[in-house]
Amino acid sequence: MLVPRTDRFDEEAARLRLRFACEDCFFFDARRERCRHEWPTAPHRRARTERPIAEGDEVVFCKEFELR
Repeated sequence: MLVPRTDRFDEEAARLRLRFACEDCFFFDARRERCRHEWPTAPHRRARTERPIAEGDEVVFCKEFELR
């Protein structure tokens, strides 16, 4: 699922402590920095939402996400 990344999204995600990045997922192998299901991780990593917002930025939610 793709959601436009806006100031409002960032504010609400911080306020509500929304967890959606690979680093928050049960299936993420932090030691190897890979998904245990072999899905690409680049679109879902926390670093994408820690950088300044650029025009057209989207937040990509993984359908395999399972909260730790």
